[in-house]
Amino acid sequence: MYEISLVPDVKAELLQKQKMRNLIIFICIIVACVCVGIILIMLSIMGAQSLSIKGQENEIACRADGIPSKGDKCNNFGQPVMTFKNVNELLTIQDQMNSIGTLNSNRVKFSRVFGILDVILPDGRANGDVVSINELSADISKNMISFDAIGESKEINIGFHVLETFRKGVNRTYFDYGNYMRKNSDGEYEVIPSFCIKEYTEKGYTYGKYMKGEPGCEAPMVVSDTTEVPSDEEGNQSSDENAEEEDSKEEKKKEETEVKKEVIVIRRTYDSSEDLENYKNGNDSKKKEGDTKESVTGYYFQSECFKYKEDGSFDENETLATCPLLTDNGLSVGQPSYGRGKDDKMVLSFSANLSLDPRVFKSGSKHMQIFGPSRQNVTDSYVEVRDMFTAKAKATSEEEE
Repeated sequence: MYEISLVPDVKAELLQKQKMRNLIIFICIIVACVCVGIILIMLSIMGAQSLSIKGQENEIACRADGIPSKGDKCNNFGQPVMTFKNVNELLTIQDQMNSIGTLNSNRVKFSRVFGILDVILPDGRANGDVVSINELSADISKNMISFDAIGESKEINIGFHVLETFRKGVNRTYFDYGNYMRKNSDGEYEVIPSFCIKEYTEKGYTYGKYMKGEPGCEAPMVVSDTTEVPSDEEGNQSSDENAEEEDSKEEKKKEETEVKKEVIVIRRTYDSSEDLENYKNGNDSKKKEGDTKESVTGYYFQSECFKYKEDGSFDENETLATCPLLTDNGLSVGQPSYGRGKDDKMVLSFSANLSLDPRVFKSGSKHMQIFGPSRQNVTDSYVEVRDMFTAKAKATSEEEE
């Protein structure tokens, strides 16, 4: 039987192309449907996120001050945070704890006012000029002190000599602060905590007593020698020997935790940079005669203000420029006038306003010292308030109550 194909080759090729076209269209439709599905899913996620963000913003607003955002209603979220009293103490406690160091460094030490006055007011020892205060006021926020004063001159009864003495003295007054340093086990210098130091002045030099071994102050551990525990011929230890070994370990542990306490005197003021380096290496040039105690190495005072010249000598002018007591144009004196004092003597009355360097009152300026032209100084640890006021202060009615 014979079959005859009536479809030419062109028709067969056309049919094959149509099948391929239909297959491609079907695949494209499938891909488009998948893309549309993905887009719908993404839109639904975005919509859900927008609704969630809106709800959370509304909840934050309601919990903060009780006022909803964009007119929404507040659910029962409890009392709003901003309505609490002392909210600053309730929020960000951890951040506030981390800020304690900064806050403590910026804390103001008002007592330094009396140390400043003790240095800048002439007391009559140099040239007979004496300045006494009638009334004192201080504005710590502006680092300014003001006072009304009376000036007397034992050598010159009438004149402005005492006022000029005060002017020149306060303009040449500077301060110094810093840290006492010790060398640690790694051979590097570290700061000694300020509460471990007690300062005092002797023969024009300032010293710091380092209370080594006190709580919070570094001290070396006392390590005892190890002792061997006897054993029998076979090398085994008896029960009694084991007990003795345990007691020995406990004793050793106890001895290792014992802290050796001692007082180390550290000189603060140095005549030159060479004197400072020698002191750090244990060569104290100011050691008292007959003192056989060796100087302790690895201790010194690191000043933030004292400067030295190229030849090593102390540079007072550069130190004054680095840490002046007064700011630029920090002294203003009111119109002085002469009158008779309580002893019927001629005295000079004047008022003064002093704008001081902000570092003077900051607690972060450790071991503060005030230096006048005569190198007189007053330390943080010991301030002797001399008789610089004309009369004792009287308590107000509120203080009496």
